[in-house]
Amino acid sequence: MPLTPADVHNVAFSKPPIGKRGYNEDEVDAFLDLVEAELGRLLEENNDLREQVEQLEQQLSTAHADLDDARSKAASSQSSSQGQGSGPATQVTAPPPSRPMEDAPRTVQQPMPAQQPQPQTTQTQQAVVPPPFGMPDQNQTAAAAGGDHHVQAAKVLGLAQEMADRLTAEAKSEADGMLTDARTKSEQLLSEARTKSDSMVNEARTRAETMLNDARTRAETLERQARDKASTLERDAQRKHNETISLIEQQKGGLEKKIDELRTFEREYRTRLKTYLESQLRDLEGRGSAAPSDNARNGSAGYATSGYGSRAEAGS
Repeated sequence: MPLTPADVHNVAFSKPPIGKRGYNEDEVDAFLDLVEAELGRLLEENNDLREQVEQLEQQLSTAHADLDDARSKAASSQSSSQGQGSGPATQVTAPPPSRPMEDAPRTVQQPMPAQQPQPQTTQTQQAVVPPPFGMPDQNQTAAAAGGDHHVQAAKVLGLAQEMADRLTAEAKSEADGMLTDARTKSEQLLSEARTKSDSMVNEARTRAETMLNDARTRAETLERQARDKASTLERDAQRKHNETISLIEQQKGGLEKKIDELRTFEREYRTRLKTYLESQLRDLEGRGSAAPSDNARNGSAGYATSGYGSRAEAGS
């Protein structure tokens, strides 16, 4: 099935899947437009050449028909001249040439002036010669006229054959030349279109590879920058974490130390309080119940002078 501009115009390409390489749609459409226009021009040119070849073939067939007609007329005139051997020579006429053989009448009519005086001479001889001796002279004149007619018919046939051959050769040569030129031009245009197509495809492939390399380089750069930034953020976070942990550890150590101090103070306070209370109980048991108020005042003064009161207040 031959390719037509409509096929090129209606062609549709499927888009490549995501992640696979493809061509630019605008460039492909532009190239298809060029191919469509060039293909249409080539088809029109081929149609014109085909019409010219048909015209030349018609002219060639017409020339062959005219040649066959001339041959048939020459044969019929030759047979009629042989059947009418004693007839007047002036009745023999050359077959008219056809329209494609426009050069034939000029060549055929050249020997006619030399043949026309013969009928006049024959008529003069018929008028001068007495009747008893006229019959032999008329036979000789008819025979001479028949021979001239045969020569003239042969010349016309030869000229017609020569002109038909020449027209056939010229038509064939012209058709072959036009066909060769058309084939050469078509091959040249096809080669140029193929070269241009390959160039555009290579250019598109090179551009796609360049864009892919640029995108890959940009992606690698962004990935490296993101990795560096992530590493920096991770280091900062680790450093802050370490600082926070260190600060917490320091605060924990301080609090634990303070807790130990408070526990030590608690033990000492409990021990001293217990000792004081035991001493007070012993004093109370020793003195009895006679002077509880004096013992109480002495106990308060002793407790104040011992230093437990201020420390208890400070601890509370």
